[in-house]
Amino acid sequence: MSNIVMIVVILLVTTISGSLGALGLKQGMNEVTDLTVVNAIKNKWLLLGSFLYIVSAVTNIALFKYLDYSIAFPMTSLTYVWTVFISYFTFKEKITPLKLVSIGLIIIGVIIISR
Repeated sequence: MSNIVMIVVILLVTTISGSLGALGLKQGMNEVTDLTVVNAIKNKWLLLGSFLYIVSAVTNIALFKYLDYSIAFPMTSLTYVWTVFISYFTFKEKITPLKLVSIGLIIIGVIIISR
């Protein structure tokens, strides 16, 4: 697999798992009435969200093998793009014009920094 394909795959796994991890944590916190260690360990959403955050962190570290930190880390801001769309479909949150402009700026920034 070429480096560019590897970078894109790792970047997608990093950003999507980070966004889905946050979704799992949000869903878990919506369900937990009394936050204790025992209740957190029993909650499937909190466990899934934590696992996905770990996947995101590990793949983010792997990304550093292929890219400089000053390029790789800003690229992980794509997590926010996925989060807006996942929140729309999962929690019925609104996508406002300001959010669309923000998404566009993030994507433009990622394109510029990757050059």
